[in-house]
Amino acid sequence: MRVEQGNSLLRVKAANQSTILRMIYYMGPVKRAEIAEQLELTLPTITTNVNSMISAGIVREVSIRDDGQARIGRKAHLLEVVPEAYHFVGIESTGIHRCVSVVDYCGRPLYSHYDEQGCADYRRSMEETCQVVLDCLKHCHLKLDDISGVCFGLPGWVDREEGILRVHPRNQWSNKNIREDFREITGYKGTVLVENNACVRAIGTQFRRRKEMENVESFTYLLVDTGIACPLIVNRANYIGSAVGAGEVGHMVMEADGRQCVCGNRGCLEAYSSDYAVIERCAEAIRQGKASKLKELCGQARPQMSQIMKAQRQGDRDVSAIVEDAVRVLGTAVANIINFICPDKMLIDCKMFSEMSNRTLLLAETDKNLCNKTYRGTEFLFVEPDRTGGALGAAAVAINHALETHLTIE
Repeated sequence: MRVEQGNSLLRVKAANQSTILRMIYYMGPVKRAEIAEQLELTLPTITTNVNSMISAGIVREVSIRDDGQARIGRKAHLLEVVPEAYHFVGIESTGIHRCVSVVDYCGRPLYSHYDEQGCADYRRSMEETCQVVLDCLKHCHLKLDDISGVCFGLPGWVDREEGILRVHPRNQWSNKNIREDFREITGYKGTVLVENNACVRAIGTQFRRRKEMENVESFTYLLVDTGIACPLIVNRANYIGSAVGAGEVGHMVMEADGRQCVCGNRGCLEAYSSDYAVIERCAEAIRQGKASKLKELCGQARPQMSQIMKAQRQGDRDVSAIVEDAVRVLGTAVANIINFICPDKMLIDCKMFSEMSNRTLLLAETDKNLCNKTYRGTEFLFVEPDRTGGALGAAAVAINHALETHLTIE
């Protein structure tokens, strides 16, 4: 990796600082000589920039013990970031469930809040979310001024540059200025990012599993939740890839004039294979006197995906038929995605695949619909659903943005 040498000393120094910090962050503990070799910079240049970061409390020196483990000490040879240097907030809000996580500079969660108090009223939902953020910070003994960046992960189409949620199909929200509304309600003056929630989950997974994903040129992240999305992440020269679109495949038409979708169209994938669709069909089965095992589990309440999966494991045939139908349609959609993109990996985040038989069915249906049966290039990786994954992914997006824009010119 070569840092561009230009005729603007200030620009070159800024680029050097940001690139050196990213390398320390993602590869640390790392030697100065390794940084110089990788970036093709002189050792004095590395030392000057590193000393500035050490003085700022962003980077620290560590030494190696006899057992090969890094430790803090005077005779330091390696560099790593200081976890306590900065703090970030990640938020995932789907309109049905919400999670807020406060993390340190390394992305480690200090405190997370999760609730399922969905609210279709935008202003009320935003005010409640802001209050949750403030409560989480108070729990961590932090103030808004201590936060170096905030990121929202939201379903639907977002304008990253402007910080605007353009369309939230399920809640009928459009052109909501998330960035400015958060600042107005809380008084926060720092960086506020807005991203699609499937994108933040994808980037968050890559952030936490860097070793596993470092040689992957491209991957998709299929998120099946209330809706369905599958963004493409492309890795270029950076340590963390960039999202190419939001991948709103949930509104890919699977059947002309098919089932009604909440977006107003018919036949969308989301109307067949989303959590919402599966829950609706199971609830209807109970109303018709079917799905007896599921009814025993949920009683008079609306069934949850965890109960639906338990009923399937217990042999509820009506539930199994509904889930398997959803998986088959999803398998066809996955084949369409692979036929079009051919990613190196596809990460799949879906509650239905807690049951191994559903994974087998998905892969068989996908294989049946691939255009080239000899193509076996895409590797499938099933991600265990994590209710904090979206918020932690959003925090990872905020951290990566801070690394890319880091500047300390003396």
